[in-house]
Amino acid sequence: MINTIGNPELAFLFEEDSFKKKKRTEKEIELSKLYEKTFVEMPVTGQVVKAEYSGKTTSHYVFSVTGYKDDVRVDDRVSESKYLRNSTIGDIVDVLIIDVNHDDFFIKGSISTLYENLAHESLKSLKEGESVTAYIKSLNPAGYDVEIRNGGVTLPGFMPNTLAGINKLYDVNSIVGQTFEVMIESYAEQEGTYIVSRRKYLQTLIPQAIKELNYDISYKGHVTGTTPFGVFVEFNECLTGMIHKANVNPDWQDRLSEIKPGFEIEFYIKEIVREKIILTQILRETLWDNIKNGQTLNGVVKEVKQFGTLVNLDDETVGLIHTSEMEKLKSKFQSEQEIKVKVLSVDRASRKIFLTLA
Repeated sequence: MINTIGNPELAFLFEEDSFKKKKRTEKEIELSKLYEKTFVEMPVTGQVVKAEYSGKTTSHYVFSVTGYKDDVRVDDRVSESKYLRNSTIGDIVDVLIIDVNHDDFFIKGSISTLYENLAHESLKSLKEGESVTAYIKSLNPAGYDVEIRNGGVTLPGFMPNTLAGINKLYDVNSIVGQTFEVMIESYAEQEGTYIVSRRKYLQTLIPQAIKELNYDISYKGHVTGTTPFGVFVEFNECLTGMIHKANVNPDWQDRLSEIKPGFEIEFYIKEIVREKIILTQILRETLWDNIKNGQTLNGVVKEVKQFGTLVNLDDETVGLIHTSEMEKLKSKFQSEQEIKVKVLSVDRASRKIFLTLA
């Protein structure tokens, strides 16, 4: 300890030095308190932050976040820039932290990944019957590459050929470049691709579309296929009906094989039986329109089955002699045999006619 008694100058110097030390200590305390008040947050990968758009460098979009000691940088690439087209300096944007380099303290963010994650969550939480919009991008041997558009985000998808329509498409290229509603079938985790179905979506439209059909107006549709007994037609986007050979335009009745898939055809609604749509090109009454219980008719055996004998009553009307009735009659028939029958009952809901021998 220094003795300052009897030495006024030394005493003064000692007091001045003590004052300076005291003053520095107070300054340090003040700075320490100020530092404690300053909130410094450590960014965490996977965190979504509110960031202020500060500008752009040659390779990054720059965002500042309150509490971060450095800016967040987002790569300048198309997948990111499409979300910033309308942004201006000072705008507040949600940014996902995707990497923090602690050595160089470089904070990397992404806007596209954030929106894609939200879009994935939205798709995976869709309820039964809910659809999404898809753009049919291109055709490949197995089906279609599609772009699923959800919440302003485009995600990759694939639609197999068999799920592209209610029926097999007569022209597989006809839907390329078009936008449709589809339903999600599954998610291929490894490829990061959604499997979608336009067919499943169209099937949901059928009940309402049938309710809106009108028997008094003509419709147009496209042929999807033909058989020896009739022509199948797709119309109103989601409906399929059949024109029996007897109700095809007379000019084509003997040339059904020449009617190819894709042909446009005009027709009327003839009958609807449990969502089975019967069409016609000829407006006329047939046996089916007037048949009654107890009526006696001439028929031709079409086919003998285990459950009974099918009988042609005219070109488009078939009746059945049930096996139980055959056992009572103790009769056997052969194909093309002409017989006289009596109508036991008519089930119009299922379009079934039950017969016995007259």
